[in-house]
Amino acid sequence: MPKSTAASHDQMYGVMADSQALSAAAVIVNRETDPRSCILNAAAHCFTNQGFAATSIDDVAHKLNATKGMIYHHFRSKNDLFFAVYRRGMEINFEAIKPFQSKKLPALIRLARIGYAHAVTMMAEQDFQRTVSQGVAMHQTGSTTAAQRETLDELIEVRDRYEAVFREAIRDMAREEKLEIDDLSISVKCFLAALNGTVFWYSPRHKNPQPEQHKIALNLITYALRGLGTELPAEALENLGEDE
Repeated sequence: MPKSTAASHDQMYGVMADSQALSAAAVIVNRETDPRSCILNAAAHCFTNQGFAATSIDDVAHKLNATKGMIYHHFRSKNDLFFAVYRRGMEINFEAIKPFQSKKLPALIRLARIGYAHAVTMMAEQDFQRTVSQGVAMHQTGSTTAAQRETLDELIEVRDRYEAVFREAIRDMAREEKLEIDDLSISVKCFLAALNGTVFWYSPRHKNPQPEQHKIALNLITYALRGLGTELPAEALENLGEDE
């Protein structure tokens, strides 16, 4: 049986809504405005909506309202641009969870916080996350050239390092909470799969989607933790800013 007791969702959401630490800045990196970042933003949008194969440099230039020359000044090819978007997507993920990885806290609190930050990021940075998913699919199907596979192998290693953060937190949590986890690898993948689903089905319903995203993330992390045999502690998402 889980040792922690969850607060009701209404109570937890009230804490979230009132906390300055739960602003978007607490879990999502700020958008840069330099030309290279603007190109990455436009490319991520195109790759998400059209797919890698159907997207051209012309499409990205049109989205950016710029010339192809501007894009080629920063990226040699569409492949280079795609891989740069993938890298930026993973950077966003690492930056989002970094403030909440403190090992001074119980592992269950740490897991809840990085999971919550991850869930919000999946929704708030959807274009980048969908591009990462395309890169993973390309790697799995082998539908790439030898040069592309070499780059994708490196990028998949980055993704594996990110997954390892959650593996460590789940392992530590199971030990501290005295939970039995038969297969750690499967548990980690199922935990992240529960949080990643919004990449495919979520669409903002409001002009200001942050409260909506936070509430969905709360539900997702609650369900993901229950899948591991524990509950979201009432104090898990309080004072997140103190970890930054």
